[in-house]
Amino acid sequence: MNFFEMEREDFVAICREIYGRRARGDFETALALFDDNATFRILGSRALIPAAGLRVGKEEIREALRAFEVDFEMVHFEIDDFVADLPRLAFVSWRMTLRGRGTGAQADIEGVDRLKWRDFRIVECVRFLDTALVAALGQTDDDSEP
Repeated sequence: MNFFEMEREDFVAICREIYGRRARGDFETALALFDDNATFRILGSRALIPAAGLRVGKEEIREALRAFEVDFEMVHFEIDDFVADLPRLAFVSWRMTLRGRGTGAQADIEGVDRLKWRDFRIVECVRFLDTALVAALGQTDDDSEP
């Protein structure tokens, strides 16, 4: 079966597999789908979330994913939906439960990834999520009693 013959359910299954592996710390399965010069952007400030901002190329993307793992643990991850205008564009909506590694604070977060494709490779991924909520998971209350 080639890319153009796949049914929507096939793409959803692939997304669930790839995102599930990513949630378990496997970056390489997802990175194999990226073009060598792909861009990856988590919308938000690197001052709040070190993984945020624009990354170019697989090595920088890998670095961003690892930076996120240093600060946060994905407790649960689930694909909600997959919408595509293949072969050039796809949107993946997802939900995750995220825990701040330093604080233990936990929150349910929803987001969407916009994936642009060229020649069966992802050339751009933009992640939309509540970065203020994610950043808050890593913050401590300096006024609290020990």
